[in-house]
Amino acid sequence: FAFERNEFVLYYQPIIDLDAMELAGFEALVRWNHPCRGLVTPQEFISVAEASGLIQPITIKLLRSACEQLAAWNRQFENRRLFVSVNLSAGHLSRSGIVDALRSILYETETIPDRLKLEITESAVMEDADRAITILRKIKDLGVGLSIDDFGTGYSSLSYLQRLPVDTLKIDRSFVSSMQNGADNGE
Repeated sequence: FAFERNEFVLYYQPIIDLDAMELAGFEALVRWNHPCRGLVTPQEFISVAEASGLIQPITIKLLRSACEQLAAWNRQFENRRLFVSVNLSAGHLSRSGIVDALRSILYETETIPDRLKLEITESAVMEDADRAITILRKIKDLGVGLSIDDFGTGYSSLSYLQRLPVDTLKIDRSFVSSMQNGADNGE
């Protein structure tokens, strides 16, 4: 029902280019604006949305919203090349329909593809790595940027990492922290 009542909203966390010390883009963060509980974090509802199959329509709607907002910002700030990052769930990597949906959203919102970045968790990719790699390559062919999020929380397979068509690797804090706990981890 929350989907039908448009209770899922995006908040945009700024991303700063530290070299230039200026705004580079945003990460779109979904929240459920529950009528009684207020803002509910994704940790409380994403797993239910994935299990029920609602994650696909929710994500498509949020992708469209993020691209519409990005297009508005880029019209407003023509001299900048702002981007937006949006999380993609594991469920999208098991279906090729995401590629067609992305193509339509980019066209309809007049979003420049390389200004959209999709973030996929390492564990989502590793559920069916070969299929995920095929879909990620098709997304990459659209010109959309790809990022692996939370690297180091799952399989941390460097051999698969070489096969992934990703632009950015976001290393999880737990992975980096373990490097300090002994010589073997540091190496």
